[in-house]
Amino acid sequence: MPTVIDDTIDVAVSPDGQPVSFVWQRFLYTVTGQPQAYFRRLPPWWHGGSSPERIDQELWRVTAVRDSAHEQHAQHDGHLYDLCRGSGGWLLALSWE
Repeated sequence: MPTVIDDTIDVAVSPDGQPVSFVWQRFLYTVTGQPQAYFRRLPPWWHGGSSPERIDQELWRVTAVRDSAHEQHAQHDGHLYDLCRGSGGWLLALSWE
């Protein structure tokens, strides 16, 4: 089951726009593997869900590992996250258990 996070994060992207790393709660997370882009349809703007200019929300499902030279129990396999890119920046939307 996913855990809703919805925290603002800083994301570094490759030249083609794919996330390669992000900073969350002062820790750097490096994306491993191939990020998967998908789009989610937003509720109609007249329902208060979005502005009339945006009808889709860009999401990236990534596997990432937290970089820490001092952490003894580092996650070597990575953890699954959903990153959301919006007009105001990036959000860490979900963490998958």
